[in-house]
Amino acid sequence: MRVTIDTNQLVRALMRLPELATFVMAWVSRRIVVVCSPPLLEEYQRILNTPGIAELIYPELRRTFLTQLAVEMEMLNLPQIPAICRDPADDKVIATAVYGMVDYLITADEDLRTRSVAELLRREGIRLTTIDEMVLLL
Repeated sequence: MRVTIDTNQLVRALMRLPELATFVMAWVSRRIVVVCSPPLLEEYQRILNTPGIAELIYPELRRTFLTQLAVEMEMLNLPQIPAICRDPADDKVIATAVYGMVDYLITADEDLRTRSVAELLRREGIRLTTIDEMVLLL
């Protein structure tokens, strides 16, 4: 199973250890492949190092994600990032999911759940889910 994880759900997972453990075990055992792109990884790093977010996550866990788990991601160089979403910052997430040919886009972002974006993703065979739903699926 191939997935792209939006930053909001990555932060949520890192803040909730039981859910993260299930997700990470599936990731490390190769039951899932996490597909990322350089612009999305840059966003992960920026947000995880933001003081308000950083203090909510164990420093060792944040460091482990950035130094070990990030290396396990399938990195995809995006040929282009088309303007699709109302929030241009979300276009890189959509492009990563589409060009990465993922099965699931893990997000709770309402901009990514609008009718037009959801329809585009559905046509590409991409299902929207949250980290909580993904953990149940795993």
